[in-house]
Amino acid sequence: MSYFVSPEFLRVLVLGFITSLHMTWRRLVNQLVPVPYLDEFFHVPQVQAYWSGKWSHWDPKITTPPGLYIFSYGLNSFRDLFYLDFKPSLNEWRFTNVLLLYMLLVALYILTAVEKKTVNHAGILQREFSIVMFPLIFFFSALYYTDLFSVFTVVLTHIFWSARSSADGGRKVLYQALHLVAGLVSLATRQTNIFWVAVYLGGLQVVESVKHQIGPDKVHDPPVSEASFEDYATTSISLAQAGIAMIPPLLLDLWPQVSLLAAFTAFVIWNGGVVLGDKDNHIATMHLPQMLYIWPLIIFFSWPVMLPQLSYIPALRTRPPRLSTSLTLLALMLVTVNLNTVIHPFTLADNRHYTFYIFRILRQHWFLKYAAVPVYYICACLVIGALGGATREPRPVPPQKSQIRLLYGHDTVRVSWILVWLAATSLSLVTAPLVEPRYFLLPWLTWRLAVPESTPVPVQQSTAPARQIKDSSHGAPASRFTCSLQAVLRLAASYSTALELVWYLLVNMVTCYVFLYKGFEWPQEPGNTQRFMW
Repeated sequence: MSYFVSPEFLRVLVLGFITSLHMTWRRLVNQLVPVPYLDEFFHVPQVQAYWSGKWSHWDPKITTPPGLYIFSYGLNSFRDLFYLDFKPSLNEWRFTNVLLLYMLLVALYILTAVEKKTVNHAGILQREFSIVMFPLIFFFSALYYTDLFSVFTVVLTHIFWSARSSADGGRKVLYQALHLVAGLVSLATRQTNIFWVAVYLGGLQVVESVKHQIGPDKVHDPPVSEASFEDYATTSISLAQAGIAMIPPLLLDLWPQVSLLAAFTAFVIWNGGVVLGDKDNHIATMHLPQMLYIWPLIIFFSWPVMLPQLSYIPALRTRPPRLSTSLTLLALMLVTVNLNTVIHPFTLADNRHYTFYIFRILRQHWFLKYAAVPVYYICACLVIGALGGATREPRPVPPQKSQIRLLYGHDTVRVSWILVWLAATSLSLVTAPLVEPRYFLLPWLTWRLAVPESTPVPVQQSTAPARQIKDSSHGAPASRFTCSLQAVLRLAASYSTALELVWYLLVNMVTCYVFLYKGFEWPQEPGNTQRFMW
């Protein structure tokens, strides 16, 4: 009987539940949206042209390379072996992303194993479940869009890079070659993946190679949970000084990433730009506020992930930057909003996307876009703080030592990772004039994979009256309200993974329902149903 209540069995039940929801979503989309919708209007005719053998045909409105179409062609060619007179319809092309969702789930498990990430084997829920239920992934898994194949190829490239880290000799060269091949496939799917398969992984490789060459103790790279704002500048200088002194061996380790950068550069020169088609509406523009929008987006989707760092409130007082630093950053954010806010015409012209309504609110009064700046800053602090793991209450230690202990171990995120992630995220976002939630998908995914799987340590209940409980930061009595809030946060933090999955289920239920059943018509296009989507 114990077998049927084991974590493994319960995980199978959860996966079965997720699969049933996904199949229902796919079935309803095919029933209620039987014709190509929005970007499918361009993608489906293009892949149909390839299926008909018209390999020279190309729709000039398509901005991304044909990686998804070629993958779909190969997949349906394999299916064609088992069917008589197989003629792919919209349903079959959409099936590509249905399959890719489960391929992504497997790839995420492989990445966790290769990176030797900490896994709570006794727990029922795992982060891979939450990732495949992430609204931007789940929603587009039933449509013929490029996002899932793009994410899958980036994760696949990351697997080969991570596998190389623990290999040597011929196996190392093999994994590097596979990294290059997977990276090229990723670039053939979406050009901006260069920042993840080359810049991001290249930055991580530089950090790893430098530490391996001179020793990790000789590089200033503290854990995020112990770092001050000044540590970010110190770490940058420390890595740069060490890296410059060992450029030849670094290039030997970086040859897959350098090759990908060379291939991307050659493509841009040949194409005369990054995007393939519709170049007039996709001109690269300096758009720095994109690096402000990402923080509330991550908080909206992943607020349960923030709960472990709130498991002991007094510890938070040691994490935010100093007042002078905070004021400086806020001032820079205000200047960025004032001088560089870019609103693409598509954003204000298409009321089918949720960003239309967000920017309409921000444009109602000139003050609102500045009032949002403190929100951006607080969200950024929480997102970075989540990488420090959970906090735990003080234990008896000598007075001269810190009384706040932070949980971090094998999965500790260090300052160098933040620097690399910020560089890749900035490069992928700040040149895009259009604000689309899908553009933030890979930055969110890499951040989510880096968040330590830590759980707050249970705290023994005190028998002393609430008025006698001390705030460890100032020695002042804590109020009953503070104690109650702390207890609620600690309880919520212990169920953060479950809350994350439930939150994604709720968001998906609402957005999928609105897409399917709350369509509307534009006066200029009577008879055509328009649908709300990300």
